[in-house]
Amino acid sequence: MRFPKNGMLVPSLVAITVSVAVNAKAAEQEAENAEETNNVELTTLGPLYVYGEPEETKSATKLNLSVYETPQTVSVISEDQMDDLAITDVAALLQYAPGVTVENVETNRTYYTARGFDIVNFQYDGVGVPFSYGLTQGQEDTAIYEQVEVVKGATGLITSLANPSATINYVRKRPTEETQASVKASAGSWNQHRIEGDVSGSIVGDKVKGRIVVAKEEGDSYLDRYSEEREVFYGILSGDITESTRYAIGHSINDSHADGNTSGALPLFYSDGSLTSYSRSTSTAPDWAYQDVTQTRTFLELEHDLNSNWMAKAIYTRDVREKEWESFYTTGSPDRETGTGLTADASYYEAKETEQIVDLFVSGTFSAWGQDHELVAGVNMADIELTGRTVYASAWRYDPIGSDWADGSVARPDFDTYDASTQSTDIEQTQDSYYLSTRLKMNDDLAVLLGARAIDIDQSGISYGSNQDASASEVVPYVGVTYEAMVGTLLYGSYSKVFKAQTWVDENLNPLGPVEGDSYEFGVKQELYDGRAILTLAHFGSQQDNFGEYVSRDTTSGLNIYEGVTYKSKGYEVELSGELVDGLNVSAGFTTVRIEDEDGEKARTYIPTKQFSLAVAYQLPQVEGLRLGTGVNWQNEIYYNGKEVQGSYALVDVFGQYDINPNWNVALNIKNIGDEKYRESPQWGQSYYGPGRSVLGTVTWTY
Repeated sequence: MRFPKNGMLVPSLVAITVSVAVNAKAAEQEAENAEETNNVELTTLGPLYVYGEPEETKSATKLNLSVYETPQTVSVISEDQMDDLAITDVAALLQYAPGVTVENVETNRTYYTARGFDIVNFQYDGVGVPFSYGLTQGQEDTAIYEQVEVVKGATGLITSLANPSATINYVRKRPTEETQASVKASAGSWNQHRIEGDVSGSIVGDKVKGRIVVAKEEGDSYLDRYSEEREVFYGILSGDITESTRYAIGHSINDSHADGNTSGALPLFYSDGSLTSYSRSTSTAPDWAYQDVTQTRTFLELEHDLNSNWMAKAIYTRDVREKEWESFYTTGSPDRETGTGLTADASYYEAKETEQIVDLFVSGTFSAWGQDHELVAGVNMADIELTGRTVYASAWRYDPIGSDWADGSVARPDFDTYDASTQSTDIEQTQDSYYLSTRLKMNDDLAVLLGARAIDIDQSGISYGSNQDASASEVVPYVGVTYEAMVGTLLYGSYSKVFKAQTWVDENLNPLGPVEGDSYEFGVKQELYDGRAILTLAHFGSQQDNFGEYVSRDTTSGLNIYEGVTYKSKGYEVELSGELVDGLNVSAGFTTVRIEDEDGEKARTYIPTKQFSLAVAYQLPQVEGLRLGTGVNWQNEIYYNGKEVQGSYALVDVFGQYDINPNWNVALNIKNIGDEKYRESPQWGQSYYGPGRSVLGTVTWTY
């Protein structure tokens, strides 16, 4: 299923949202009148805004632990924070997750890193999803999520990928018992427009509840020739089958289209070795370049209470990602005076990735030694199919281009060179794992978390002429300890083995094999303001062997060549989140990390070693309905091949919101208010500039 490109579906669904809510409002008004007739007094509570809400999170262990009780650093980006900062895509959201770096290597290819390494563990409502390539393509919308949790460190207990960066858990919106609805419209710089609708409520009592979320966003860009369109649909039904059995079924579509998308980025260095300098809007993409990425997710959940202490749950998920683009990849170092010296490669690419995941588990509590303990046991089975092909243009196969490459006038070539044996991918992979985790209470203050996950991975197929047959088996242990030294002060430590399968190939075009190693963290958590805020101080470290690092590109097959290296990392993290005083919400964090290779030299220096992020919102008591705030992201300098390519910089966003009445809200967001000019990630030896100052205005109607 795909949205029509005329964009009529989203406005129609928004109209339905308004209609349903208005009818519900009328019905509720009748109920209120009846209540008043019976002299029943009703009380309406105002909105509660929370940053880093310390609710239960199952991302790290699948146990019912709060952020405070989890023996790892946990960051939570709440829906309120997304609304305040006008965050509509995942890349922008994760820039506000303390310690996370968003590595934009192209306009529509992004790596997420934490503690110096790529994040490859992703979950949806606590269920791990295999992440085959280690990067995202297209822009994923945030409209369907009520919060996003980031658990730092290795969390291989419930996903088959255990690396010492982080796990990101996307928590989807769920149906509500009470009818609620909202419509939000935004407009801003570079001809940006967005409309979003959300309606939820009971359909048949407790038997059927539903929710629909739709969004459409489109606009141009600060980059020459670049524009993007994104359409989103999310629908979910849930309810009670019996008093002890519940179900949920949902489906989402994230459809993005970009024109003028870059393949690669601007050259970092001139031919004389000095750092290049271009205007912020400069792009290597011709006007015919485009990218389509459609992602659909379908899930079915069935939950049954075995008794008052135990529950069994079955979850089926089907994810499909379809990609298609035409690109013009440029590489080389131009002459400072003439601008010549680059070569280019034009290609058409299409791919499809299908994942089917079944997760079955039981969880509950048991009593022993005078304490209540928790236990989770389950099995996760994933089948993955990857297909793709590249068609090259014989007119452009790393051919020299002129000095006018930045004006985008290169004519679209014929894509006429294709050999299925060397220019296609057809891979099948299965990942089966069994996991067990428990939280044992030694006494009221001391708890031990123990767990293990047995993983079995089998892969077969071929990719661009390279045999991809491979298999790997491993048992990944997890150990955690928490001790409440005094009320509100928790000491903790955790350890996990590192194990991550890799799809990379070596210089002989053979599979590189998995990464293996160890990861640890220990620290202290302090509750503040009666538990409404949490301060975390953490020290972390890891060692990884056979970590795949890019070496070169095989021009015959088009495959990237990697080599396995050894890395050691260690660092510190300080994080504060929650409500510090009435009406003041804060999410802040500082991270420092050092990565060394086996010779003790600094490694992965294109990632900052120091980061600070801050998001603050304050509900002014002097002016009812007025809410002001700011967001700050700072990082230190970064390097490529020993040369500094970007100095330290800070990006500052500000916002203001005003509730006109209980149903209407207006907001103004200014991003990068200082108009800072900075480079995006130089990870590929290229880099383009990030956006300058922009303004966005939003009007929201809420029922």
